[in-house]
Amino acid sequence: MLAQPSLDAVVVATPDHQHFPLLQAALDARKDVYLEKPMSHSLAQSRQMIQAVRKTSQIVQVGMQRRSAPSVIKAKALLDSGILGRITMAKPMWNWNVSRPLDNSPLPGTLDWKRFLGAAPDRDLEPMRFRSWRYFWDYSGGNMTDQGTHLMDVVQWFTNSGPVRSAVCYGQKAKNTGSEVPDVFCAVFEYEKLMATWTLNYCNSYDNDWSIQFQGDEGTMLLNNAGYRIWKEPVPKNPEPVQSMAAPIPIETHIQNFLDCVRSRTEPNAPVEVGASAVSAPHLANLAFHQERQVKLSEG
Repeated sequence: MLAQPSLDAVVVATPDHQHFPLLQAALDARKDVYLEKPMSHSLAQSRQMIQAVRKTSQIVQVGMQRRSAPSVIKAKALLDSGILGRITMAKPMWNWNVSRPLDNSPLPGTLDWKRFLGAAPDRDLEPMRFRSWRYFWDYSGGNMTDQGTHLMDVVQWFTNSGPVRSAVCYGQKAKNTGSEVPDVFCAVFEYEKLMATWTLNYCNSYDNDWSIQFQGDEGTMLLNNAGYRIWKEPVPKNPEPVQSMAAPIPIETHIQNFLDCVRSRTEPNAPVEVGASAVSAPHLANLAFHQERQVKLSEG
């Protein structure tokens, strides 16, 4: 496919562990790339991917579609105006009652298992590893980087926080029997002037879907898939928002931004630096989870 001269761009929507080699192959073939999130499989890969892209003139858009969503862009402008005052806490959250035991029944058809594995450790085929690759560390960062990349990107973007300093994380495998990754977890992130808690529960649908609460000393913003609402301090009981906007988060505007940049050769809304920053905190939280301790981000 990459050898076709009429092909201008490709979409990389594979498991996480294949992102870097396929990105590199596309860059070597001088193709532009729409690269699904999470951008990388590790912090080290993030640095390598930035270096690889910046050695070329190719356009690479990472699939952080909130960067191109009109309601999210409007909410960002409001925070930049200072409407919330000093933001001291951000609370991204994702609730979704979808967790269940993994399906390990035989796969229909034919699968090139070795090709799927790529550079991942060689293992005998277990059907659930292919069906539910996001639930195994060899192929992904689990739910932490899958959903956390989206939400922690918005936290860092909205608050101009700079890079994460440290993380702690605790989680458990509650209902996803057979999985290596937790389906319930909480991570706490330290920034220079901000704390953030990131919780995911795939065993409960209260406040279903994603949301991010930004708490400032002059107001609070709740951002979710329906848009945003803002309350000023002090928040009364059963308050009405002083500002709100209802709008879903489209992916089409983000894809259109990529296509526009392919034509104009200008930087997209989510270049590789954004993708690397977005996944840095979730990668750090996974390290904290594995090591059962606080982990700090090195400056290297």
